[in-house]
Amino acid sequence: MSVRMTDDQLHAWQLFHVAGERLRRELGREMWAEAQLSDAEFTVLANVSLAEGRGAQVRPAECARAIGWESSRLAHQLRRLEQRGFIQRGPGAGDGRASVITLTDAGRGAYKGALGPHLRSTKRWFADALSGEQTAALTDALEALMAHIDSRTGAPVPGDAS
Repeated sequence: MSVRMTDDQLHAWQLFHVAGERLRRELGREMWAEAQLSDAEFTVLANVSLAEGRGAQVRPAECARAIGWESSRLAHQLRRLEQRGFIQRGPGAGDGRASVITLTDAGRGAYKGALGPHLRSTKRWFADALSGEQTAALTDALEALMAHIDSRTGAPVPGDAS
């Protein structure tokens, strides 16, 4: 198997990696300043809120899979969110053996309070930088990348029909 990349491929990878890190840092900084949530906390609250909105119970393994995290990373965030009073964990409906995650009123409020700042930051740091054509091309490229990852790992693509 060849591990050689063209100069263009290597340059694109480096830009993708650095831009992603910088975007996460800026969005995270603003999220904390405006809503006192880390990017990781917001990601979990958003996933649980969206699932609850569909009437679904959220199991930790499904939540980790949906956001593309290892279960240990999710467990760490769940402990933090539980300590802050934003989520509760308990038995699910049915046989009661599977644990489910639910938002508390405080968690629902924290998520709703962070949604506006998150969208404003995303627009400022991401959407405002790209033309419509660039957005379409980037979407196509990222969908191809996600499909490639999915085909090689057999894992569901986070965000797909979950």
